[in-house]
Amino acid sequence: MPLPIAHGLLGATVVAALHPKVKKIISIPLIVGAFLANAADLDFLFVLLTDDKTWHRGFSHSILFSVFVFIPIAVFFGRNRIRESFALSLAYFSHVVLDFLTTKLGGGLELLWFFSSERFITGWVGLSETPSKLLPLGVLQAIGIEMLIFGTLSGLVFRLRKFFSRERS
Repeated sequence: MPLPIAHGLLGATVVAALHPKVKKIISIPLIVGAFLANAADLDFLFVLLTDDKTWHRGFSHSILFSVFVFIPIAVFFGRNRIRESFALSLAYFSHVVLDFLTTKLGGGLELLWFFSSERFITGWVGLSETPSKLLPLGVLQAIGIEMLIFGTLSGLVFRLRKFFSRERS
């Protein structure tokens, strides 16, 4: 499980790549994208309320739930702003993809929730899959690595976006 840093940066990067109105590094769509990219982990509230750890990476980490997230966003923005809805919904889905690709120890994700309770796993090691077992220095190191990887990716997307917007002008 990556830390919220990686999820937020990847979600913001997805929005930066696809959202038609993103012009600045700090903007409302990027902040919303970063929030949505972390929203799947709100399932921890169910873990806290029920003391049942199986809630984590359950329905909120599924493909179908990602579609359910898209629907209210699309209704809110309307038919004329479907690209914005798609960008924000993919920011949410980026959480599912990132957890799927970096899960080895966490028991997998219910990617096909509603149709199956089977949990899927790639077996790759996450950058910070067990942050609760890391010493403070280890957490800082994981944060640094995630910022380096996903911050670089985000910067690259912004550079490419500027380059291609100049080409059209």
